[in-house]
Amino acid sequence: MKIAILGWGSLIWNPKSLQYNTTFGWQKDDPMLPLEFSRISQDSRLTLVLDPNAILVQSLYAISTNTTIEEVVLNLAVREGSARSAIGYYDKHTNKTKPNDFKYIANIKEWLTNHPEINVVIWINLKANWEETDRVKSKTRSRLEYLKSLDGLTKTITEEYIRKTPIQIATNFRKEIEKKLKWYPIEL
Repeated sequence: MKIAILGWGSLIWNPKSLQYNTTFGWQKDDPMLPLEFSRISQDSRLTLVLDPNAILVQSLYAISTNTTIEEVVLNLAVREGSARSAIGYYDKHTNKTKPNDFKYIANIKEWLTNHPEINVVIWINLKANWEETDRVKSKTRSRLEYLKSLDGLTKTITEEYIRKTPIQIATNFRKEIEKKLKWYPIEL
């Protein structure tokens, strides 16, 4: 079974324990998905997630070296430091989607028409939390103000995350960051 892993952030440039075909690498013709810097991570970085308010951008994919859904879900969950329940997938042979109400499954199915060799697609399915996180002192505070307020290690790792995000992930907020903070992409 050939399983594709979707990626858009640090998974691309810092795969850690992710088990994937490094010779094949990360391909740049993945499904168009609504991605934005809309999540505050555990280490206070502003990170990319699927966001219904975002514009569609082209994600990336790699092929897992594991051959069962369970193995790939576990491997991605460990790499992301998340629960297995935070991993989504679509199995084209059974037509099963997890979560059942995944809003962007049509994008993935359309992409799969050009990749008949791929049986399953897996992704991290964390939600935007910008509006609800306690780490943001004011709910009316903008993301740009949040980034400007960072210092020390948090600023360093946040800037690294944003700048190393693949250039094709050209979200609306990324364009604003480039314009206001001059945090331009770093080609890897």
